Amino acid sequence: MPGNIDSTSEDFLKKQQQIYKSAYVTIALLAVNIVVFVLSTTFFQSWYSTGAMYTAGIIMDGELYRIVTAIFLHADINHLFNNMIMLGLVGAIIENYIGHGLFIFLYMLSGILGNLLSMSYEIKHDLSWLSVGASGAVMGLVGFLVVWIVINRRELAKDKSMLLRLLFLLIFVIDACFFQSGANTVAHLGGFLTGFVIGVLNIIMFKNRKDMEGIA
Repeated sequence: MPGNIDSTSEDFLKKQQQIYKSAYVTIALLAVNIVVFVLSTTFFQSWYSTGAMYTAGIIMDGELYRIVTAIFLHADINHLFNNMIMLGLVGAIIENYIGHGLFIFLYMLSGILGNLLSMSYEIKHDLSWLSVGASGAVMGLVGFLVVWIVINRRELAKDKSMLLRLLFLLIFVIDACFFQSGANTVAHLGGFLTGFVIGVLNIIMFKNRKDMEGIA
């Protein structure tokens, strides 16, 4: 039995290495977010005022680009760290599962629709927020993953180590997205729902039922 366990662990680690070696979009997104953070907190601090998600600027001044630029700005090092950890944990796995093109589409659409839902909420409740962060985009990846987990729940329940990894991820996601100070839960929800819908379309409608390497 020890030999079988060691072999399984070794196979899992090899799969993880291969996944991250080919996760070009995930790696690029990590790099871009980190570089933008360094620049925006040093030489280009004006990026926060010109690029953050600000509903009045979008509606009154037609600054539609804010819906996208806000995704790549982060409030502080903890904000960046939490989002990049989630992107690193989930991004490469999802990218390997659906491919580079669909992955970047899922990521950006989740971030954009998350911001649009936040903007709609602000307008409806007469609020004025200034928000930044990749959380909505990352939550789209989580939403996609949740669809796959629900579909494969019976098989996953047989693997205790798998359940522990998923439990750790779930706790981290909930804490980072809903209990961090100043978290924009509306944008997070919008991103999650976007990823969930794309997951339903990809996995159920188009029957992409293969194993998700790195998780399974």
